[in-house]
Amino acid sequence: MIKNTDLLVITHAKLRTHKIRTGVTVLLASLLFGALISISLITTGGLRSVEQFREDGLTGRYIVSVTPAPKQNETQSTMRDPALVDAAKDRYKKLVDEKTAEANKLNLPYSQALDAPPYAKSTDGKGDRLQFTDPNGIVNDILKNKFGQEPAINDTELLAVANSYHATRLFHSTHYAVPTDSSLEAFADGKEIFYDRSDQEETNASYRKSLIDGSSLPIVPDEIIASFLLPGAAGWQPDGDSLPIVLPQNIVEQLLDLKSPADNSSPEVKLNYLKNLRKQAADLSVQACYRNSASLSLIQQTIQQDKEIKANIDNKDYKKPSLIYELPDAKSCKNPTIASDQRTKDEIKHDDNQAIFDKKFGNTTDPLSHFVTFKIVGISPIQTDEPRQNMPKQAANLGEIIDELLSTNSIGQAIPKNLYEKLSDEHKVQYEDILTYQPTYIFGREDNKQRFVEFANSSDAQKFIDDQGCTTQIDNTCAPAGRSYQLALAFTNSSALSDSQQKASNVLIYSTLIVVAFAVLIMWITIGRTITDSRRETAVLRAIGFKRIDITLIYTTYTIILSLFVTLFSLGIGFATATVADHTLSPDLTARAQYAFGGLDTAKQFTLIGVDAHQLTLIVVACMITGLLSVIMPLALNVRRNPIRDMRED
Repeated sequence: MIKNTDLLVITHAKLRTHKIRTGVTVLLASLLFGALISISLITTGGLRSVEQFREDGLTGRYIVSVTPAPKQNETQSTMRDPALVDAAKDRYKKLVDEKTAEANKLNLPYSQALDAPPYAKSTDGKGDRLQFTDPNGIVNDILKNKFGQEPAINDTELLAVANSYHATRLFHSTHYAVPTDSSLEAFADGKEIFYDRSDQEETNASYRKSLIDGSSLPIVPDEIIASFLLPGAAGWQPDGDSLPIVLPQNIVEQLLDLKSPADNSSPEVKLNYLKNLRKQAADLSVQACYRNSASLSLIQQTIQQDKEIKANIDNKDYKKPSLIYELPDAKSCKNPTIASDQRTKDEIKHDDNQAIFDKKFGNTTDPLSHFVTFKIVGISPIQTDEPRQNMPKQAANLGEIIDELLSTNSIGQAIPKNLYEKLSDEHKVQYEDILTYQPTYIFGREDNKQRFVEFANSSDAQKFIDDQGCTTQIDNTCAPAGRSYQLALAFTNSSALSDSQQKASNVLIYSTLIVVAFAVLIMWITIGRTITDSRRETAVLRAIGFKRIDITLIYTTYTIILSLFVTLFSLGIGFATATVADHTLSPDLTARAQYAFGGLDTAKQFTLIGVDAHQLTLIVVACMITGLLSVIMPLALNVRRNPIRDMRED
């Protein structure tokens, strides 16, 4: 058996021969395994950074939104229900009789033709059906009596089903809006724009989107909104002077007259801008002008009246209206005022009686307008008019991948429930005009709750969706049939990180196999050539008494040392590459992550260096195994050769 010292001396001598060949082999193999190590470090660091950003917000959670499945057949049968149609006919007849009597009493003209009936012939000619467009609310009242006593979803049943998939909790937001015929508008310059809403060309030229969306004023629980609140709720107090609200970043920018940095701006510029934005937002309030339907109608009447007067300014036969209104100041949020009142006593009496008639039968006659002050207490992610699902753009680079993993969707503007509940009942009354809910019951049971079920992991959430959810079809049915809920991941693609981790693991496995194959080939050629060139040397060793096992030990030791060199150089190359990538990309990715996440902790940093001991161990082991695999065949062929023949041939 060869001595260890002799083994090392001979191995060292072999390493010193063919230095260029050995160096090229070590370099090529090191580059291959170094690429693997850098991939491991970068992906591990990136995914851990994503997890760090996600841990305080919605992107790190698995929340499923729950809405009731539509029941088209049930809706059709309800609208054709003979008992409900007969009830609508009776109530309509009674209403017409009451209006006729009241009109006669007040000496007002009235015709049944002015009130469309709440029913009509079915399209197939088989009987009558209820009309959703009933202007008197008869159909809505009938459907409310039928469906309004129960919620859209039984929370107890939902929780029981969700618990079988290991749900952690059930919570909901409550949705409100200004009445459909009212408005709530806020603009950065504080000015309303008055225009003729019946003139499409004028509407297109004058319309501006309000910075406060009156059609969506949800009261949202801490489970959803907490991570977007500014420190100390930006100093908001429940004194009734303002309503707390979280607004999207792009809306806050408009209110502050700030412009986001260009995409090619430095990371420092982006992060400083973000910090400055949040600092200024802490002192930000906005006033929105609320107008009820009567106020809007009076504004419209005043505009059309003014256009009519100006159009007939040179018409001597034109007679101005006896009651002329004047538009209010664009910053006052007041109603039009009377500029001229030339009405006769009979005209005044007629107008007063008409107001009495309208008020009795539910028509709003008193114009109401006032400011509503909102205090910005948080900033949600940038919101665009186009839904994300309509923009299936695939991430093209690392930055866009980060955006996908960290972006939070569908938050928009929201009123934090925890803050709203601090208002006294007296103060809450101030906001009853804008926080309204008008159910239609078109599809049966209805309420203004948006329910959410949270799970501990993506697999439970996805299984719940797959097993219990259905998808709305073109005919408004839900498939698969028989399921009670429409389910979808809410706010963020929270399962994307798990998918990314799995994909990264798969990429690393396949890359390792490919690298091992190439490295085996490279080292096999080198070691095989070394063994072939050393046939005479091997034959001499055999002739002086070395056994086959001794020869095997020499070349195995040579290969192990070679593999150790490859491993060390690979680690150096891998860490150097990851360090360069981190230094180059980390600042920009940190800025992108802050924008995408929409969180308020600007101290978090994105890093591309993360050590996964398990992965690195596997790569090092693969490197060593590669060397051993590359020596097996050349060594097996060499030790079986006849040493005397090798000496003669050489």
